[in-house]
Amino acid sequence: MIASRLIPLCMIIGAIGLFIGYTQPTYDTAVIPTQASITDVDTALVAAQRFKEKEVELARQQAAIDPAQLARVSAFLPDSVDNVQLIVDLNSLAARSGIQLSNFDIAAGTTAETPAAGAQSAPVALAGSPTVLGSGESVESLQLSVSATGTYAAFRTFLDGVEKSLRPLDVVELAVQDSATGVYTYEITFRLYWLR
Repeated sequence: MIASRLIPLCMIIGAIGLFIGYTQPTYDTAVIPTQASITDVDTALVAAQRFKEKEVELARQQAAIDPAQLARVSAFLPDSVDNVQLIVDLNSLAARSGIQLSNFDIAAGTTAETPAAGAQSAPVALAGSPTVLGSGESVESLQLSVSATGTYAAFRTFLDGVEKSLRPLDVVELAVQDSATGVYTYEITFRLYWLR
């Protein structure tokens, strides 16, 4: 009779020992981290699905935009500088304006002082020095120096064309050499911008 009561008690004590000695450590060291990993992967899959849906929606919206307008935006906010295309565009504008461009020179990426004659000026950031816009977007810039030859009226037409172009650029320096013939030589420095 005592043996019949002892066997179930031994089985209960053995089960408790097995739980404490094997099942609980295995659960703590293998199962819980695996469950956490599965939860992380499930969260990543949900985020990936949302991202894919957003990507499809943005692609649909982009497809609805007129390609000519996209080309204009790309010209206005380029993500890199294409020096050759820039020179071709400036030469084309100059030819339509009646002036001739020569001596193209792209400045190195440094910060330099550019004082005017007899005046002090602040340092001018050249290529490689990021300029931070108010929105937090950063842009890169470089300086392009060029010589132009033509009449004053043709030069004004050229500058009007530069001002109305989609490409974001500034005239940062201009020097004019006097001429008795009415055809002047202009030394122009442009600062060009693009998204970083």
